[in-house]
Amino acid sequence: MISIQEFLKNVNTGHVVRSSVPMGLGKSLPMLDIADDRLLVTLFFYRSILRPEDKTLLMPPEIIASFEYPGARLVTFETLALSRRFTGVDFRKPAGLFRHEAIRHLDREAYMAEKERYYEKLNALIAYLGGGEAFTQQDEDELARLFTMLAEPGLYPYYRAACPQFCERFLRK
Repeated sequence: MISIQEFLKNVNTGHVVRSSVPMGLGKSLPMLDIADDRLLVTLFFYRSILRPEDKTLLMPPEIIASFEYPGARLVTFETLALSRRFTGVDFRKPAGLFRHEAIRHLDREAYMAEKERYYEKLNALIAYLGGGEAFTQQDEDELARLFTMLAEPGLYPYYRAACPQFCERFLRK
């Protein structure tokens, strides 16, 4: 099984991202979905504007894309500014701030360690969905805790729009 970390590297260096996602956009935390008996990894891409004192502005996402796991083949690609679902969004106004309250106490090393724990829980869920080892209620609760903590609250609506079933189960706010 390819890890979610390796999968994300493949997506980042793949043709779709290099040719269709503007340079400088950050990507969301990965979310999992199942469509037509295929496991998908959904991401959105957004711009951030660096400000001093841990007050980086996070702009509304520009793109939502889903990739088939493990091959990283593009399945869906949506430009939000052109989508009817997002007609009321002012893409020039920030949607949130990075370092939001739930992670403000973490230094860079601790933040990256929590993000790595999130990836490891996603790997466990992927293994379970592939017929591997069990994914317990404790695993589910930990994945939800990590996702809810790491995701920027101002971007929650976009996480929910990008992958509603995943967020219904794992975004606990």
